[in-house]
Amino acid sequence: MIILICGFSASGKSYLVNFVAKKFNYNYVHTSDILNQFANGVSEKKIQIDNTKRNNGWYEFSGLDTKRKNNHNLDKKLDKFLVKLVKTKDNLVLDSWTLPYLVKENPKIIKIWLDATEKERAKRLALRDKVTFAQAHKLLKEKDKFSKEHFQKLYGFNLGKDKQVFDLVINTTPLSIKEVEKKTLDFLKKKIKWFFLLIFWL
Repeated sequence: MIILICGFSASGKSYLVNFVAKKFNYNYVHTSDILNQFANGVSEKKIQIDNTKRNNGWYEFSGLDTKRKNNHNLDKKLDKFLVKLVKTKDNLVLDSWTLPYLVKENPKIIKIWLDATEKERAKRLALRDKVTFAQAHKLLKEKDKFSKEHFQKLYGFNLGKDKQVFDLVINTTPLSIKEVEKKTLDFLKKKIKWFFLLIFWL
């Protein structure tokens, strides 16, 4: 199975990727790390997908969004690599904004969107990155605006609004981490069980 976890910055994607991977004994891939490798000139053949680095605040201060804005090929290269990855590998959990829209419907691919209000995400970001709420809020506003415009221009989808491609949408704003974990695990267990029953009967 391939599990894709999507959501705006500070929605909890990276944490949930690691949590789900550990629970199901899957490999995890943090796609911002792969993007960073491409941005630093690493060739496709030398991209490392093992032990990719979770975004604990490094991305927001990396300057990668400026590079992406000036060079659309970076995203195209990343997404081509990721589409190939989910077609050829199994038992993976990834955090990705684009893959849920770019891969065709497939019972082996489960897509989850994590919702959270801008205010809640700013609170989480401020806590994670040890910055003020005002700084975190400004950073998120800028990043959200860039992400929406960037993907609309590249692929034509409306990030944060076009949610019909997702199998599960969780509003994490009023939930504790444990509650998000439980909702996710309960859904995944049912979905995976259904998939293997389907395979059995085919």
